[in-house]
Amino acid sequence: MDASDADDEAAVALAAAVLADVAAFVSDVFAAAADAAAAFSDAAAAVADAPASPALEAACVSD
Repeated sequence: MDASDADDEAAVALAAAVLADVAAFVSDVFAAAADAAAAFSDAAAAVADAPASPALEAACVSD
């Protein structure tokens, strides 16, 4: 093995490490997006389950 082979192996190892870091970052981004979607869904369910206020019901009821 000469110096250029060692340099090539070092470059490949560095590229693999960078790729692993990028993959981990992308995974974290998608996990955060999934958490945000779950939180939004929970909030929407809470709003849907909340009783309407009497003032809102009175404003929506027509005689």
